[in-house]
Amino acid sequence: MIRKDVLPEALKGVDFSEFWNDDLIRPVSRADTDIHCSCNIPNLDTEKRTIVNGFGDGLDIRVGEGQIFERPIQIQSVVKTEYKSLIELHNSITVATGAKVKIIHCDDTIGDTRSLSNNETHIEIGEGAVVEYYKLQNINNRSGLINKTYITMAEGSTLRTNCITLNGGHIYNHCEVRMQGPHCELNADGLYLIDSDQRCDNYIFVQHDAPHCTSHELYKGILDDQARASFNGHVLVMDGAEKTEAYQTNRNILLTDKAHIETKPFLEIYNDDVKCSHGSTVGQLDEQALFYMRSRGISERVAVTMLSYAFCDEVIRSIGIPELRQAIEDMVKKRLHGELLPCGNCAIPCSTPCNGSEAHFDIDISKL
Repeated sequence: MIRKDVLPEALKGVDFSEFWNDDLIRPVSRADTDIHCSCNIPNLDTEKRTIVNGFGDGLDIRVGEGQIFERPIQIQSVVKTEYKSLIELHNSITVATGAKVKIIHCDDTIGDTRSLSNNETHIEIGEGAVVEYYKLQNINNRSGLINKTYITMAEGSTLRTNCITLNGGHIYNHCEVRMQGPHCELNADGLYLIDSDQRCDNYIFVQHDAPHCTSHELYKGILDDQARASFNGHVLVMDGAEKTEAYQTNRNILLTDKAHIETKPFLEIYNDDVKCSHGSTVGQLDEQALFYMRSRGISERVAVTMLSYAFCDEVIRSIGIPELRQAIEDMVKKRLHGELLPCGNCAIPCSTPCNGSEAHFDIDISKL
């Protein structure tokens, strides 16, 4: 079963079209009531015990012109099944001229059954619109996720996007952003924390079609054990896109000599009047910092955890929703120290005790 919950600030000004094969319960009176959507996945191959979701299902969200929503829209895609599953979802988000919206898009699994999700999301941002789009991923180690996002930006629009990958067997994130009008601004951040035999691949393509546009990209990763990752970044500045500013950075920490990262930032520029830079780093934690902390009586594991979290903090601080930022801070801390450190001895305590419990993207909607 896949459960998709869309939690809008208000129904007025936002149109949620129905899932193609789902039953939709649409509240009318209360503005803060949840919209719950559910679907039954047909069992198409009982012999191979494989479940396949109806291809083409998805959600269409349209934010009206000039609509401003302080509380975010949350989309939850949760896979819970007893059999191996293949799921494909297509989502469309349209934000009209002058609108302002925050969207939290979560991918999660319940249980450890193997599954593969192939999700595609198209986002169209109108003139002067402001969009914050947060992609959160936390699936089991046996499952894979192909996440493709295609975004177009009109004149004077602003986009902040942040992709947080905390767990998964193999996750591939593909993001394309095209600035089709002048004076667009993009801030694209990413954080991936993987260990064991996990793999995470990130590809981001940013195209500057018009003058006076700015893009900032910062992706960070921490790899442990035999984990593997890759970063491919491509910034394309077209002819006529004068006064472009584009900055692309990828930084990685390898905690073992068996972890592996491939990083390929790339600039393609067809204009002289631009400010562009790109770079990548791959290394280990600062030995001098570790030695200093050990000399102050801090254990090696705690010191590694503290330095790792400090490395992640720059990406976490860019999250513009305080309650979401706090939740991600706690989840990153739990991900870094796992179940090996008791809460009483933890140097970076969470706002809620770990108690060995599994972390999920549970958001207190009343506080948003």
